[in-house]
Amino acid sequence: MSLEVYLNRIFLFFTVFLSVQLGSAQIVNIENKRIYEDTSGWSGAIDATFSFLRNKDFLYNLNAKSRVQYKTRKHYVFLLSDFFYSGGEKVYANYGMGHLRYARRIKNSGWKWESYTQVQYNQLLNQKLRALAGTGIRSKMTDTEKLRSFIGTSIFYEFEEIQPNNEFHRDFRWSSYLSWFMNFKYFSFTGTTYYQPKLEEIRDYRFSGQYSFNTHILKNLRFKMELNVFYDSRPPEGVPPSTLNFLLGFGYDFGK
Repeated sequence: MSLEVYLNRIFLFFTVFLSVQLGSAQIVNIENKRIYEDTSGWSGAIDATFSFLRNKDFLYNLNAKSRVQYKTRKHYVFLLSDFFYSGGEKVYANYGMGHLRYARRIKNSGWKWESYTQVQYNQLLNQKLRALAGTGIRSKMTDTEKLRSFIGTSIFYEFEEIQPNNEFHRDFRWSSYLSWFMNFKYFSFTGTTYYQPKLEEIRDYRFSGQYSFNTHILKNLRFKMELNVFYDSRPPEGVPPSTLNFLLGFGYDFGK
């Protein structure tokens, strides 16, 4: 096998890998993208990557992300975006998402009132456009050195255009989630679970979960597992109702 063919196969493997991950992003996990720090003011990051491979065909990947947050004791603004394109003569993945959220603390309580809007498209889900706007409440249930947990519930209006039959959906949905961050001496465990039924038909619902487990096998050797699941009881035509993504990884820390 020539070096060019070998590199081409590696490129395609990672393209398919990223496509599978992005293909299950019907429900965007906002919780694991928040910036959890106590300092007030602006914080965040903007990243952009571009890669290409020219062999028999010209293939390239383009990915741009931003995560910007403004935080005070009373106010919270969060902007998230993620755009990914992979292809050449053939398009392997084409996904984009923008999310804006504002929250205000309810007096001196642990509750916050949130409003948000989101726009996205996803070729793998036959999703030409999905736009939504919603509002609801969120609260921190537990806040200790070893455990933090949050709950939230809201109502949002959703507009969705599905290809290739140009289907249109206009629905009100209820969204509830539970998230937690456990950090102990030998392991950490984080998770977020979303449940989003349609208000007028409770049997039409979406479920999404993202769970990550990290532990030290040895002093310097880390082991990581991550599970991502998504289920849609009424998926668009030609799209499977459920997706599952399971990752295993290792890491080694120097100087400890």
